[in-house]
Amino acid sequence: MPGSAVRASTPCPIFAFTTDAARSDTSGQKGETRLGSRGVQIDWPTKSAAVKQANTLSRTTARDFETLSGNTLIQGDNLDALKELRRVGKQTFKLTLIDPPYNTGGGFVYDDDRSEAAWLSFMLPRLMVARDVMTDDGLMMIFMDDSGLPLLRMLAREVFGAANDCGILIWEKKRKPSFLQAQMGGVTDYIAVFAKNRKLAPPLTMGTGKAGKRYPFNNRGNPTGVLTFPADAVAFDLPDQRVTKQDMSTSGVPCKLLDAVEIKAGRNRGAFRMQGEWRYSQATLDTFVASGQTINISRLPFRPNLVKAIPSEKKISNLLSFRTNSDIPTNEDGLAEVTALFGGQAVFDYPKPIGLLKYLIEAATKPGDAILDFFAGTASAGHAVAKIGDGRTFTLVQDTAPFADTPTGRSAKKICEAEGLAPHLASLAAERLRRAGLSSERDFQIVTLR
Repeated sequence: MPGSAVRASTPCPIFAFTTDAARSDTSGQKGETRLGSRGVQIDWPTKSAAVKQANTLSRTTARDFETLSGNTLIQGDNLDALKELRRVGKQTFKLTLIDPPYNTGGGFVYDDDRSEAAWLSFMLPRLMVARDVMTDDGLMMIFMDDSGLPLLRMLAREVFGAANDCGILIWEKKRKPSFLQAQMGGVTDYIAVFAKNRKLAPPLTMGTGKAGKRYPFNNRGNPTGVLTFPADAVAFDLPDQRVTKQDMSTSGVPCKLLDAVEIKAGRNRGAFRMQGEWRYSQATLDTFVASGQTINISRLPFRPNLVKAIPSEKKISNLLSFRTNSDIPTNEDGLAEVTALFGGQAVFDYPKPIGLLKYLIEAATKPGDAILDFFAGTASAGHAVAKIGDGRTFTLVQDTAPFADTPTGRSAKKICEAEGLAPHLASLAAERLRRAGLSSERDFQIVTLR
């Protein structure tokens, strides 16, 4: 998925941390994209120019943008493509999933060697414009390694606002560690998740829980509070009796019954209060009762539980590891997938595996949603969307920069020449989709910025 880059000689930035009150050149004028930060900001010498880049029209265009629909591969500079998507305004994206250059200095197919200031100026306008073409409840997921993560997260917090930082997913990308650092072997990469508006964004879910699963009200370590259980709100697995108010604490679970409870035909005849360390608030308890959900106490001492009658979607864990989830592949799997598609030729370094992208897309979107990847690389995200189906569509952007003079770059160039394609990354992305079984006449369109 990594995209275009221009090697820069800009010196490393001096980071100046300023508050909102101190900033003067990043707020924009009416109709322009604004930075969304609340609190501290980072600064570097070319930041103002990078902000201005986000608020200009694209340098190149294509008439096809006016009628874009369905699956699309855009060939050209990704900042220009994003600006055209914003200008036309026909489509917004529920999930933006990108794997930008890591600024490692490695010899990849793409140029991945910038100073920190140049990398920030490269990424800032792209994130700003990409935010504009997200749905109001949309999410952006950004792959990054451990060295680039702090810088990326500060930059994205400034663009989206710190309140819209949804956290970090940790992906175990290797089965065996690589010892590129002297002190330790690395096996993980990271995925920063940001929302356009976190209050509207849905949870990341995968699969459902079991019907009848019990969720205890008691939660050790939470603040002590009092809950009032209304009359007839609790289903008891106990015979008719009167339970006097008493201390119901056990080892590790502080809990008191503050009122006597009359149990009749498996229900509490009157309201009663309990003091403890609770998972749920009184407002949440009242919602459970109003919606007819089952609250159960099965024994003495009382331990109330919420019993889910209908299976609910399960939030994903922030640890994505093949050790605990067979749906999570590694970089080795991604390389094997692409190499197999291209007849045993390694044409790209570290392509993201289809299974991982499928997992993220399914966790963040519903059937019919649109997904954007503006660092498309070999079109792994498009391949993943196509495999999921269910009406989801992809828009990919990949530049037409020539291949680097590296082993993978030379292999990729030979593949393109053998197929009669222009020798650049966008051609490789289109060919990958074709080899994955998609037709460029039927299943996706190619739009070229000129």
